[in-house]
Amino acid sequence: MNIVFFSTNAHFFPGDDIDISTFPSCASRMEALASSFPEHRFTVATQLPGSFLCDPCKNRIGLCAEGVNYVLLQGTTPSSCAEEICALNPDLAIPASFWSAPYDWLSLGDSLAAEELSVRGVKTVSHSVETQMISFDKKSTHDFLFRNNFPVPNALYVHHELFWAERGHREVKTNEYKEYIFSRLRKMNYPVVIKDTVGLSSYGMEVAVSFKEAVHYLRLGKTNSDRLVEEYIDGLHFGTEIYGKDGKYTVMPPLIFSLNRYGITSPRLSVKIGPVQKDEFCIDDLKKSLLNLAEKMNLSGAAQVDLIFKDKKWYIIEVNPRLSGMSETYASSMGISVQELLLRIAEGRTEDLECKTAVCNFKIPQTERDVLEKISLLPGVSYVNQVKNQAARQEREKGYCEIVVNASSVEEIPEVVRKIESLVSGTVVPEVISKIDSLTSLF
Repeated sequence: MNIVFFSTNAHFFPGDDIDISTFPSCASRMEALASSFPEHRFTVATQLPGSFLCDPCKNRIGLCAEGVNYVLLQGTTPSSCAEEICALNPDLAIPASFWSAPYDWLSLGDSLAAEELSVRGVKTVSHSVETQMISFDKKSTHDFLFRNNFPVPNALYVHHELFWAERGHREVKTNEYKEYIFSRLRKMNYPVVIKDTVGLSSYGMEVAVSFKEAVHYLRLGKTNSDRLVEEYIDGLHFGTEIYGKDGKYTVMPPLIFSLNRYGITSPRLSVKIGPVQKDEFCIDDLKKSLLNLAEKMNLSGAAQVDLIFKDKKWYIIEVNPRLSGMSETYASSMGISVQELLLRIAEGRTEDLECKTAVCNFKIPQTERDVLEKISLLPGVSYVNQVKNQAARQEREKGYCEIVVNASSVEEIPEVVRKIESLVSGTVVPEVISKIDSLTSLF
C-alpha cells in the first residue's frame, strides 16, 4: 500500500527563528518504519514544522529519509491540502496532527482534509470533524461530557461579548447578563479555574480563590475572549491516551502529573510519570469510563485525555484528539515509535499495545544541540526534543526542551534523571528533580 502520513498547519511558521532538535530524529524513525514494513510505501506530506514527521532545523530542512518520500504541502486551506495529498495516490491517508499557538485547532484542519479525501475516495483513519469540534471548544467538551453523564467539575460559561454588552449601547442601564454571571459566581465553590475556551494547553489559565478575584479577572482588559469557569477539584492530576477506531479501543494506564504552586499543570515544568496501575486508583473503572467515552465520541485515531482523581472518582477535564508529548511518552514505554503507533491504529492493531517499561516525561532549560545529543545517548533516555524560538520575547513563547526516560520500574526513574544532571550540571533544575522524587514516592 501507498501510505501517506500528513499534517497541516493553519499558522505561519517562522522557520528562520525556530530551531528544532530531536533525538532520535523523525527521519531515522521513518526509515526504521519503512524498513520494518517493506510491503508498504511511505510518504510524508506536511506543512512545517511537521511535528512527529520531519526535522526542520535552522540551516537544515531535514526532509530526507531513505525509503520515504517527502512532500511539503503548499495549500492554505484543508481542501487545497487534500487536493495535493490526493495527487499522491494514497491507498491510506493518516493524519499526524500536532499543535501550535494560539488556537489548538490544527487537528480540526486535518480532519477537514481527511473528510475531503474520503469524498475523493481515499481511505482515511481520522477523527471526524464533529468529534474535533466537541473537543476544540472547552464549553462544548464540558457540555458533551455532562450530557453523557461523565463526571466533570461544576462550570460556568462566560460569553465575552455579552459580558460587555453595555459597551457601545448607551441605552443599556444594567447589563443583565453580567448580573447573571455574578449571581452564579457567588454560588460557586472556590477556588475556581478560569480558562480560555479555545486556547492552547493551560496557557492563560487562571486560578481565583474568591468571588472577588474571579470578577477582577473577568474584568481585566487582557480577558478578551469567552471563558469557562470551573470549580477546582482538589485531587491528583493524570493524563492518558486512547487508541483505536470503529468501536475497538485501547485505553492506556494513566500517567500522574505534577502541579505548579497554583495547583494546575505547568506547560514548562510539568512532570509525568507512570504507568499508574495500583488498585487504589480504580483503574478498571477509569478504563470502562474511557471506553464509553471513545464510543460516544466515535474516536478514530489517538486522543489524549486530562483527568483528576478524587475520592475514588475519576473526573474528565479535557479531550485532545491529536498527538501530544504523551504520545511520544507512551510509544517509548511500548518500545515503538509514534509513527508505528499511528500505523497500528490505522490497521486496527491496538489490542496488544501495553506499557513495557516505567516512563517519565519532563522538561529542562534549553541547551545546545551537542549537549542534547549527549543526553540522548545516556542509558534510559529514549527521546529528546527541543523547540527554540530565537525571536520570542515572552518567556512562555521561547520554547521548551522535553525529555522522556525509561526504567524497569518507577522507583528507578530518579536515578536515570540524576545521570542526566551529572552529565551536565544544572541541566535538570532542582524543582523538576523534587517533583520527580515526590511523584515516585506515590508508587
